[in-house]
Amino acid sequence: MSLLALGVAVAHLVAPDLKIDNVTVALLVIAVVPWLRELFTSIELPGGLRVEFRDVEQRIEAAEAMADAALVGGGEGVGAGDTDDPAALADVRRLAAEYLAVRADMRAGSARTQRMNGIFARLVRATQRLAAPDLAAWLASPDGGLRLAAYARLYAVPDAAALRPLADAVTDEPLAFGQYWGIRALDKAVDLVGPDEVPPQVVRRLEDCRPNGADRAHLLDRLIAKIHALT
Repeated sequence: MSLLALGVAVAHLVAPDLKIDNVTVALLVIAVVPWLRELFTSIELPGGLRVEFRDVEQRIEAAEAMADAALVGGGEGVGAGDTDDPAALADVRRLAAEYLAVRADMRAGSARTQRMNGIFARLVRATQRLAAPDLAAWLASPDGGLRLAAYARLYAVPDAAALRPLADAVTDEPLAFGQYWGIRALDKAVDLVGPDEVPPQVVRRLEDCRPNGADRAHLLDRLIAKIHALT
């Protein structure tokens, strides 16, 4: 279909009595749409035709369902007690290492993402067994697995005090999967403090962040819209 659209566009231009118009532009856009999937969630074509990649929202909902299933008590009153589960920290470190191993050993794609989503869900449950994890150290760690553990804990147990360091970690996050879940954790933190209470410095950092993936870009755009009361 892409080659056909390009061919028709070329023929449309070769004819001496034709100029570049909306038809040519539309055909060229159709030709490259399959390769723009990871850059845009939707494309507006001349004449008001809109192409949307609906599976972005479906992937987001599926990942959220898996993580939410790991919330203690179904997401109500979640949080750790006054003391740690003795094995919890060891489990968190093991899962953090497993995430990095899967990321390194498996080819990028839906199978790897599904596997890592499962690890994240287990991190959500494991981090809730810790009374007071050192989130500041985890968020600033060079270990991507520990950063993911911090995102998992803050996804399960949002913390207003962690909003700014969380935003700093997420906007600097080099790993796409970690940044995705960091944005999800930020969304919960914003809900906790209220959009009007988000510091301007945090808002600017989020607005300056430019994720490459469609899922992350969609989530971040939605979060920024929420902060600005556009949703």
